[in-house]
Amino acid sequence: MRAFWELSSCRSFGSGAVGPIPWDKAIDYAERKKLDPGMIEVFEVVMRELDECYLENQRDQQKQRMDK
Repeated sequence: MRAFWELSSCRSFGSGAVGPIPWDKAIDYAERKKLDPGMIEVFEVVMRELDECYLENQRDQQKQRMDK
């Protein structure tokens, strides 16, 4: 989870929207942590899943704010 929140700082923000974590940053992070190639693939999948859940939650919150 720490990796996810650290990588979240690399997101782009604009027009009230939150962008995804740039995948080159996720791979750079995994390589800096010296993960072996197989674990980098797992790391990427896990980060994508977490990121999609996060972005979906952000979209839902934005919609709720706009509906008020």
